[in-house]
Amino acid sequence: MGISKPTVSVEKLRRLAAIRLESSPVASMPGLSNPSAALAQVEQAGVSTHNRIAPAAPLSAKKTVSLLDQSYQLDPKIQVFLSAALPARGISTSFDMLIGRYRPAKVLQMILRRALDDYELLLRDGAFTTTTPVYCVEEPPVLVTTSRMISRRLVEIALAHFDPFGLESARAFGHMLATAALGVFFENEKNGVGEERRLGRLG
Repeated sequence: MGISKPTVSVEKLRRLAAIRLESSPVASMPGLSNPSAALAQVEQAGVSTHNRIAPAAPLSAKKTVSLLDQSYQLDPKIQVFLSAALPARGISTSFDMLIGRYRPAKVLQMILRRALDDYELLLRDGAFTTTTPVYCVEEPPVLVTTSRMISRRLVEIALAHFDPFGLESARAFGHMLATAALGVFFENEKNGVGEERRLGRLG
């Protein structure tokens, strides 16, 4: 069987290929006549021929992190060493109720944590008074120690109130702060201020 001649000449095939190449998107880019060079420049510009473009990080997330970092640097927290004496029986309903389940020292630490939450709000709002309620302590006095990370700004407010001349030691300041917070807590408890919320958080 003989080999038949192609119906389209080689020259015509070349012209058709040239026409298709000129009409392609890559070859029609301004200043690019070589398709290989066009692909190389596209790849160098970061555009994948398979549309594999890595998603950029959301701008809002970057802004949020930046704001949080700035806020942390402007008002860092510092560790304050606290101490307070166990209250006498009958001073706090919460304390008397919980010592049946936990050690007295642990109960006071739990109450002090909640008392300081409330007292920090008073410091932040400037609502604390110069007269701090004093609670009766167990005899002989038994001190319970702990520590807490507190905003530097709030510590400076408390220092200006409890130690305006800067004469007290750090531990003495921690004792005054803890005692004041507990005094306000026990006073509010006796007056029924926030009793349901307080018992729900401690129980």
